[in-house]
Amino acid sequence: MKKFVTTSVLAAMAALMLTGTEMAEASAKKRKPTFLEQLFGKSGDHAARKRRSIFGGGLKNEDSFGSFYVEDQAPRKNPPKRSKVVIVDADPGGDPGFGMGNLTYVPPKVVPMSGIALATAAPADAAAAAIYNQLASDGPSIRVLPAARDALLAQYAARSYRPVWLADGKLSDRGKDVLKLLASADVEGLQPQTYLPTGLTAFDAPLPENDTAAMARLDIDLSAATLRYAHDASGGQFDPVLLSRYHDLQPPWVPAAQAIKVIANTPYPVQYLSSLNPAHPAYAAMKKALAELRAEQAEPQDDKIAAGVIVEKGEADERVPAVRSRLAALGFTAEPSEQADPDVLDAELSVQIRLFQKQSGVRVTGALGPQTVVALNNAGNGGSADKLLDNMERIRWLPRDLGKRYVFVNQAAFEAEVIKDGKPEWTTRVIVGKPDTQTAVFNDEMEMVVFNPSWGVPQSIIANEYLPKLRRDPGYLDKMGFKVVNQQGETVSSRSVSWGSYGSKIPYGIQQPPGEKNALGELKFLFPNAHDIYMHDTPSRELFERDVRAFSHGCVRVQNPREFASVVLGMTPEDVAAKVESKASETVRLPQKLPVHITYFTAWPDEAGNIVYFKDIYGRDRPIENARTATLVAQR
Repeated sequence: MKKFVTTSVLAAMAALMLTGTEMAEASAKKRKPTFLEQLFGKSGDHAARKRRSIFGGGLKNEDSFGSFYVEDQAPRKNPPKRSKVVIVDADPGGDPGFGMGNLTYVPPKVVPMSGIALATAAPADAAAAAIYNQLASDGPSIRVLPAARDALLAQYAARSYRPVWLADGKLSDRGKDVLKLLASADVEGLQPQTYLPTGLTAFDAPLPENDTAAMARLDIDLSAATLRYAHDASGGQFDPVLLSRYHDLQPPWVPAAQAIKVIANTPYPVQYLSSLNPAHPAYAAMKKALAELRAEQAEPQDDKIAAGVIVEKGEADERVPAVRSRLAALGFTAEPSEQADPDVLDAELSVQIRLFQKQSGVRVTGALGPQTVVALNNAGNGGSADKLLDNMERIRWLPRDLGKRYVFVNQAAFEAEVIKDGKPEWTTRVIVGKPDTQTAVFNDEMEMVVFNPSWGVPQSIIANEYLPKLRRDPGYLDKMGFKVVNQQGETVSSRSVSWGSYGSKIPYGIQQPPGEKNALGELKFLFPNAHDIYMHDTPSRELFERDVRAFSHGCVRVQNPREFASVVLGMTPEDVAAKVESKASETVRLPQKLPVHITYFTAWPDEAGNIVYFKDIYGRDRPIENARTATLVAQR
């Protein structure tokens, strides 16, 4: 049986003094390299190195200072093959933070599908020879990712350079169907111009069917365009790690060689390409909403609601009838009762305004203020369409299989759900990272729940937040009930330390024991990851009443942690309460690992399928919108 065990204070001190790099090593096997690691390389082999303390010794077990989960120390017939140390206590905070972390998107390097040195001689067949010559010549061509060019060349070589889309020198029915699909890519939130063959000025332009070379070029470019569509539809147009330092995602792009093999040989290329788009119901809802918005944009717009003073519930204003009309057009019930004054913002209209405000990401007041007027005038216009495009792209980054049952955290909505068989099983409010210490976006698996956890304060928090207070009042930690451990493993008084002598590196560990004031509250939910992020309770429950709940150092605080524990562990509420109220620290493993998706969606459908818009608290929409522009500029 697995359980917590007690160690020497020295090991506990070592646990507290782990660096961020060392803590990341425990999870390195579970993640891909970060964006910074891709740029600058890893600091050593994470998989091979062992975790070490600042004293040089490996960590073997735990005491009340940490959250190391280990095997019993009794001899075993079948000892584990590897250490069971999987997580170290960190601040309810995660990564030190990258500020806003948004990046200027730089499109990846692309190469032309021309000017290629081919290893074999030109084929004898005229149509195949035309393809061969176009690949080998230096003429204009569509540009593709290097991996795509390799896959295309391999496929053409495998078919002895016979055309993929031509029949008797003309575009085949398969080719015409694919060209139509690419022309309508905007219905999927993609950019049709990205897939336009270089020899065409538009998708409906006349085809150069009397020009053998031009038709050969069309065949190559159409193959490249369909492969680009397969890439974009399956995993997104943009690599998310190039958009934000807080993105730790590996989109499910279909491998280029696999995609082009199917595209070139299937009699149903359109069906195959269409199947690569996300099947998630949220994607279908956004696609439907996008079509409706564009149809609305094509119609003459109603008169704008005029600016004016703030109108509270119960007050009259001549603009109220226009507000009712606009809300009704947007699908809200806003008709006044027969006895009501149509110019009065009555209770029912206030409710509808609140619903609209929540959907639009405007502060929810139920009153008609300047931001609400702007949102009403712009609803259904380009801003909402851009948000839909941004979030359709984000859906493409998600794993195609989220799990039969999983935890889904939407940071922009400040909400977490347990989803089972595609439907919400349980929902709670959450608190996420501040703008300068944002919660990362990643996918992982929840493994355990800790009852009555202790908190080992990270060095970054000690240096940046506690040290200024300790310089003013050396006994601050004693008053707060925290424990201080020196390098010899001895518990010392906070007042005995000369805190003014230290800067960013402090040779002391600080730990907050379990209790009502513990920063982690009663429970924490662990899914070991490279960001040291987990979900947990908090004593600051009043913050859950705020509309914008970005207060943490990166971890996710849960409003109803006891209910959450009951749901994920399959325990009765009474059993959860008993463990909490025992005041004893205890770790309980989940019956089976539960997928966790920490996401960021500024638009998401409600249970009725209506799109709800959320504030872009981290400013992550704009980089996606800039990337769309940059891609169109750089594609040729």
